[in-house]
Amino acid sequence: MAGPFPSSYLDIVRNSGAQLETGIQHGKLKPVFLWHLILFTIVPLSALLIPRRKATRYVRPLFLVLVFRLAIAAIRYRRAQLGANGYMIGLMSAWWFIWSATLLLFNDAERDFLRIERKSMESGKTADVPSKRPAQNGNGHAPYKDKLHDAILAKDNATPHAEFLVWQPYPHALPKRLNWALGLVYNMRGTEWNWRLPGLDPVPLSVDSQLKSGTQSRRFQPLRKACTQWPDARTCVRTAATDCLKYALLLDVIKVLMMHDRYFWGITHEHTTTPFSSDQILLASTRYLYRFVLTGLGVHVAVVFVTLFNPLIFLGLSLAFPNASRSLTAAPLDAPWLYPDMFGPFLTPIINDGLAGAWGVWWHQLFRFGFVSAGTWLVSFLPAHLSANRFVKRLALTLTAFTLSGLVHACGSYTQIRDTDPISGTMIFFLLQFVGITLQESLSRFVVPGLSRFTSKKAPSDKPLPRWLCRSANASFAFLWLFLTGRFIMDDFARGGLWLTEPLPVSPLRGLGLGPGVPGEGFWVWRQPWFQYWDGGSFWERGIRVL
Repeated sequence: MAGPFPSSYLDIVRNSGAQLETGIQHGKLKPVFLWHLILFTIVPLSALLIPRRKATRYVRPLFLVLVFRLAIAAIRYRRAQLGANGYMIGLMSAWWFIWSATLLLFNDAERDFLRIERKSMESGKTADVPSKRPAQNGNGHAPYKDKLHDAILAKDNATPHAEFLVWQPYPHALPKRLNWALGLVYNMRGTEWNWRLPGLDPVPLSVDSQLKSGTQSRRFQPLRKACTQWPDARTCVRTAATDCLKYALLLDVIKVLMMHDRYFWGITHEHTTTPFSSDQILLASTRYLYRFVLTGLGVHVAVVFVTLFNPLIFLGLSLAFPNASRSLTAAPLDAPWLYPDMFGPFLTPIINDGLAGAWGVWWHQLFRFGFVSAGTWLVSFLPAHLSANRFVKRLALTLTAFTLSGLVHACGSYTQIRDTDPISGTMIFFLLQFVGITLQESLSRFVVPGLSRFTSKKAPSDKPLPRWLCRSANASFAFLWLFLTGRFIMDDFARGGLWLTEPLPVSPLRGLGLGPGVPGEGFWVWRQPWFQYWDGGSFWERGIRVL
């Protein structure tokens, strides 16, 4: 943003709103309606409800084309200030197409996906178990051994209505199929599925033993080695509630700090100042480091805060209303192992694997299965000698993941109301992460062994470099690469008005007078409504509008 500085960040928010309304009035832009969100769910869900047979083999690709058209239309024309100044419109539209393709094209959900579900049996009666035959074409119940019946009933003086867990494939009955497919559409980390992401915490031993009691056909990685215990469900809910409060307060601190710095208003040219005394006191690198750290914290804290509502809502309600939970779904929503932490351990993967560990283990894995599925599908088109090569396959999967991640976030940048650089900013950042990971792995594979031979007085392979040195090098490379490439996405976040959004309805710090001194600031910061009825004159331009 060039020109004179605005008097406050609220002026920028109001200007963005006026720009949006002007675009809609002139027909250049269109509003976002709540029914858009429903439609994006209905299309892939409907495709999954139709079994794949000879007569219906083209149904899922056709529905995927419809999702693509909806996504393109939303990215090109639909705009709203809600969702980080429109960022979430482009991001979710692009991601939803990739996720729909994951379920409808890249994988055969009907044949290969299995869901963990409850089954109940009455004490003293024969369990309703399927026959001992291999599951074919993903139809029927996953078989398991008859001895499970006695084991479950004998354990802990089983209640008259004992429950156990089984793998449930694509159901025959339409109501069960609807529940199964709906659970699949909204479960991107696979916590209750046979493709549960390998980086998630393992399931308890008791669950693992029940699931292993039957044989099932699975293409994807089996569940990790089970752990001995998990916190109980009520402890999990209390922890989530406490963390939610902590992260809400931290969000408020970050928001106030950002609003003291005009860089986070979107004024990203070099003459902006920091909340410190003057630019003359601080080196440019220190100023950049401050904004780099604050941006990273802002993204991390915001993602954690939003995802904490998953255990609070689903686990909390299933504990408060257990009968309703069991009647709505066969999935064990009251099981705490369905709600693992959104982020993995921070230090260990980075010092062991460097930049690849930061992105592949520590950072949230919400999009991982979709990206890996797309990469695996693309690799299948390579010549056999290339697709079988582990190095080539890993390179192709990594490139696909970061290309798609760049595309998803670039679409988010594009749908923001203000001027952004989706390609030269956001897209380049993610492509550079692929370059960094490839560079670091090449150095580890070819250069480090040479250094080891050079520094060793013994036989060439007898003495590797010290472990502490390798770990320090991994962590240093990861931080320096992110530090050097971070500006591409940082500036784009700021220019697009991402940080001008109000994440919380109440701001304790601004209520105490610690804000940037904007007239009218107080505890309550949600001054504008979120929704409004809109009538654009046609059936498709009428409904509850997202403002």
